[in-house]
Amino acid sequence: MRHRHTLLVGPVLAVAVLLGAPAYATPTIQQLTPSLPSPQPLGTTVRWTTTATDTDPGMLDYQYAIIYGLAKFMVRDYSLSQSFDLTIVDREGLYLVQVTVLNTSTNRTARLTVPFQATSRVVGGNAVVTATPNPLVALLSAPSCPAGSFMRGLYQLQGSAQVLATYWKPCHPPTSMNFYIAGMRAQTTTLINYQVATGSTLTVGPITQSFPSGALTITPPAVDVTVPPGSGANVDLGMVLHDYLVSSPPIATDLQGNVMWYYAPPGTPNAFVTRPLFNGTMLVIVDGTNSSDPNVTAGQVLREIDLAGNTVRETNASLVGQRLAALGVVHAGEVFGSFHHDAIRLLNGNTIVLGSMERIFPPGTQGSTDPLGVDVIGDALAVLDPNWNVIGGWNSFDHLDVNRAAVLGEFCPAPGGCPPLFLNSQTTTKTANDWLHSNSVQYIPSTGDLLLSMRHQDWVVKIDYKNGSGTGNILWRLGLGGDFAMNSSDPYPWFSHQHDVAYENLDATLISLFDNGNTRVAANPGGNNRGQLLDVDETTMQVSLRLNADLGVFSFALGSAQLLPNGNAHYQAGAVGPGANAYSIEVLPDGTIAYELKSGGVRSYRSWRMVDLYAPPGR
Repeated sequence: MRHRHTLLVGPVLAVAVLLGAPAYATPTIQQLTPSLPSPQPLGTTVRWTTTATDTDPGMLDYQYAIIYGLAKFMVRDYSLSQSFDLTIVDREGLYLVQVTVLNTSTNRTARLTVPFQATSRVVGGNAVVTATPNPLVALLSAPSCPAGSFMRGLYQLQGSAQVLATYWKPCHPPTSMNFYIAGMRAQTTTLINYQVATGSTLTVGPITQSFPSGALTITPPAVDVTVPPGSGANVDLGMVLHDYLVSSPPIATDLQGNVMWYYAPPGTPNAFVTRPLFNGTMLVIVDGTNSSDPNVTAGQVLREIDLAGNTVRETNASLVGQRLAALGVVHAGEVFGSFHHDAIRLLNGNTIVLGSMERIFPPGTQGSTDPLGVDVIGDALAVLDPNWNVIGGWNSFDHLDVNRAAVLGEFCPAPGGCPPLFLNSQTTTKTANDWLHSNSVQYIPSTGDLLLSMRHQDWVVKIDYKNGSGTGNILWRLGLGGDFAMNSSDPYPWFSHQHDVAYENLDATLISLFDNGNTRVAANPGGNNRGQLLDVDETTMQVSLRLNADLGVFSFALGSAQLLPNGNAHYQAGAVGPGANAYSIEVLPDGTIAYELKSGGVRSYRSWRMVDLYAPPGR
């Protein structure tokens, strides 16, 4: 695992220092213009647009950042986009909006900073609730609270006696406190207030306000509760976050299927949530403009969003690939093609994102008969610091035997699931072997290592990460033909083409996963997906099945797994039948289905059972 402990700031530049190198001009920034004049109240979205030119040839990239006091936050790293929508929410004050323009041919930059004042929405010391562009999300602006205290928003849905809460935020006097209240039903009234904790004393705001939510601006998929919550179902986790793909944006519903939240940014044909986070934000991978080729859009953007759908931070695959190459993670002749399947937030604030790797291998590799060689799609991991500078990475080609081909011989291009291809034109077949197709990554706090699910190998591997100081080597392989013995009387106990593999509740002995079962079903047609819980003993290298539930449906791709606090388990089969239906299924410890919700005519990458949008699943 290559890892740089000195954080990279800005782009990786290859500056010409040879005698006689050409002299270049710097780009010229004519203006950085906001769509609304300063000042504006918190929560207002302002589009910032840069006009820049350069007398030298070359493509111009634009990086946007904001500065508040002594802190600088990158909000969009270098891309071809000249405009950026900025929404300041946390606290009022003077902000500096900064654009840096880079000529990617000359590596020269120019920078311009513009002041902008954000004002409080609090009126006369009283809290104010404001609508946002998302009709199911409101902005609560509360008066300042004492230093050392904490505040959270409170809300009560119409028809419910339960008072729900956001996460706690530390008070920062004298500025106001601001929270997104999310998780309301359309066209209903929600009661909203706030609560302050000073030591052990809890104080509720003096005025509870009524907020009328708006009508949906999307057409959600048809949802059918095919198995109502039965005896033993975990009804305390009353929200399902569905990670729908292409034909529908990500949506949260209650257990009856009523929409309570969604993310539908304009102009984004495909967006999926990789992980909901603890601070009320989410990591998403979307199609969008990168920093090198406007024609490559699939899986190019990694974005952190808030609950109103505003972009908090953003980078792109082309830029991350360039920086991985500068660190020696991506080698000559390889291409880091796109983000795919997963991005996670570590305990130290770093982010790890999964991406595709492409390389041409000699004839005969993986059984290829192409005289020009074979294009192989592998995987890479990029490590980003809290400001999304690339500080490390991992390359599958460095640590795995490339001659072990995909178990079922998968290749690209194929319908769905393939990254953009850059090198396949160099072979006779014009195809690429989809070698690994990794689909989930997890950080293991107890060892500082990583767990990676490799779908097309039918393996889960443990990577020697050691919080960035590890070798990147594979410590063990879990699955058929791997390093563990399976203790089970099941005729086919091992998972295959699995999704969403993770240790549960920070427990380094219990793994949950969704067993798509493609290899098993190929040998025994008519089988179903299974939800599995595996007891894993790394000392004896033994595995036992705690749960091996037949889920009653078969999804050839997509899926998720989650152990619930009461001992039940939640699984999603994301693409069932010719209608591509998605099923969210809760099972009891004996495998009995206790709840099932069907989303008709739509595929879903994952789904999660949650209390609300502020308390994501454990793991």
